[in-house]
Amino acid sequence: MRSLSRTKQKHVTTACLNCRTRKIKCDARTPSCSNCVLYSQQCVYQHGLDKRKIPIKDRLVSIETYARQLEDLLTVNGIPLPHDRVLNSTPAADGSSTGSEAFHAIRGYTSSAETLGEPHVAPDPFLVAPYPLPAEGSSPLVDQLAGNLGSLQIAEDGQLRFYGATSNLHLLVKGARKSINTHMFADPEEIQATLEAVGVGQHVDAEFEQHLIKLYFCWEDPSIHLVQEDVFYRERRRCKAEGIGTSKFYSEVLVNAMCAVGAALTSRHCVELPESLVDFFSLRARALLDIELDSPTLSTVQSLGILSGVESIRTLDARGWLYSGMAVRLATDLGLHLDTQAYLNAGVLDVEEALVRRVLFWGVFIHERMWSLYLGRPVSLDEKAITTPPYRSSTNEPKYWQPYVDEFEDSDFPALLDPIEDFHRQNATLCSKMTRIRETLYSDSAASVYKAQGLHDFTSSMRTELQNWHAGLNDNLVVDLSAVSSFYVPHVLQLHMQYHTVMILANRPFFSADISRLPDVAFSDPMVGRPACTESAKAISKLLQIYRRLYSFRRINIQAVHLIFTASLIHVLNACQAAEPSLKNSAWKDLEVCCQALSEMGKGYKNASRALEVVSGIKSELLKTTRENAKRASMAFPETEDVLGSKRRRSSGVPAGQRPEIRDPEPDTILDPSMNAIDSIFWSELTSLGFPGLNYPSVD
Repeated sequence: MRSLSRTKQKHVTTACLNCRTRKIKCDARTPSCSNCVLYSQQCVYQHGLDKRKIPIKDRLVSIETYARQLEDLLTVNGIPLPHDRVLNSTPAADGSSTGSEAFHAIRGYTSSAETLGEPHVAPDPFLVAPYPLPAEGSSPLVDQLAGNLGSLQIAEDGQLRFYGATSNLHLLVKGARKSINTHMFADPEEIQATLEAVGVGQHVDAEFEQHLIKLYFCWEDPSIHLVQEDVFYRERRRCKAEGIGTSKFYSEVLVNAMCAVGAALTSRHCVELPESLVDFFSLRARALLDIELDSPTLSTVQSLGILSGVESIRTLDARGWLYSGMAVRLATDLGLHLDTQAYLNAGVLDVEEALVRRVLFWGVFIHERMWSLYLGRPVSLDEKAITTPPYRSSTNEPKYWQPYVDEFEDSDFPALLDPIEDFHRQNATLCSKMTRIRETLYSDSAASVYKAQGLHDFTSSMRTELQNWHAGLNDNLVVDLSAVSSFYVPHVLQLHMQYHTVMILANRPFFSADISRLPDVAFSDPMVGRPACTESAKAISKLLQIYRRLYSFRRINIQAVHLIFTASLIHVLNACQAAEPSLKNSAWKDLEVCCQALSEMGKGYKNASRALEVVSGIKSELLKTTRENAKRASMAFPETEDVLGSKRRRSSGVPAGQRPEIRDPEPDTILDPSMNAIDSIFWSELTSLGFPGLNYPSVD
């Protein structure tokens, strides 16, 4: 128990680098602060120049020098200087006037922590300057060459692309590089010829195509927002009117990718088109993608993000993962991860394109983080490189959402206020926490940098952090699990499923923790492990019941498959192995909800059917193991055979008509019989802590 009297925290002026990175309080102890001791990290202090001790006059001179360098950078790149000069101009070495107004023209880069809603520490130009102070008489080009910042430049194909300082291509002197590969948008004849060459050139009725696109915008895009609907439709009308097939904001690749998603969400059939509409539109998009990759645009990034989800529907995970990675690579190629306010101020970008770029980047960010969660693989973009501001809607007018379904279905549903801006900000923040969990608890390295106690403390701390995130949601994002008649937009319900899935993954490594085998670990948080996993899995089942009441599972964002899959594994373990009868009974009921959801989703999503097969297989294996253990126990203690037999007959707590079918396992069993069942399912860094059935070196 902590002492009620605490020593007053001393004021710390300099935090160590690790604490500054984590944005947590540092006690500045030497040689290592308490946080670095806890996480077994090297404690390093940056003893540099403290700008608070610099005289005001010297600080002003440094700021003006820095501003002149930024102005030179604008001039070299042909960007006009702002007209509203705030600071007085000062003569340059050559006698020309190079005022420091450029300092106001370019906003400093914000950290990824600020973009995700966390506190931001402004960069210190006195400690780390992007360019060294110029020598007397040095040229702007030399200063730029010696600098360490890249820039957005007009490439040979006429597209704005990002080049870092090490590429040397950021050194574009005005007029020095002519367009040698001018981008030519594909015309309709070329598009049709390409489709016919791969056998998918059938005519698609315009009304049916529009129907599929509307299904995409209603059910798929809101959860992972990639396409601005109004911009898309406007560009579509313009391209068709002008007889072109592609523009910066529209392409036939994008149309077919959206139609592939819509095809999984409709019950309509077209006799003129192949039976598998998802495969048909996916193949069309892939055929046209090859042409577009020669000179990719914003619509190419959108198409790749959507196609990655389509391949997930088709259980082609390798291709889906590849497309997601390509979307991230192209996003950085186009500089979508960077704050472009300076280019907006200079007229290089207009307001609409700047907004589309921001929306698209955060959609790609969320999409890739969800893929990382789905496949358990590392992300490809470090958040430290992200400087673009958070998602912002294009208008202050309230946005409303209504379900769009096939014409023969009942669609009498009220218009619901759509909190799209708050939703995407919170989703990006949650995805950032997901990445930290994967990199810490599910690290791909052979040896963890954390000790056993550190892993437990991280889980406990992350559980609190996630709860604080959940408690801090605005009212328009809150879901009352006990309400039986409330209305919610589907993507808000899915956001809560995602939150509880992340909570499960944060605690799952300790699901089967044997405290007696970890004597050096103080399990100070009783909720870590099975209790937290069970609580969140139950919440997901309640959210699914709300979703089914409002919309049915025929239409839902593709990412929901993994969320339900994760909860199902917790339910199946509790249903088959829990000691408490009440927990076992409730787990059976919750498992039935999840399996029904996966079964209904399987009508459109092949990966949902695959997930259901895995859950059913694991359930059969666990029930078989339980049956064999009971049989061995009855043979060892014959006098208890009748008692055990009666218990086996009523152990499920579910009426006979509703009891799930127990099928014999396939020859190739899912679980390794030599390993503990739970540890076989929940593989993680924690398997090296000495859990039963696993022989791996202990974490020192």
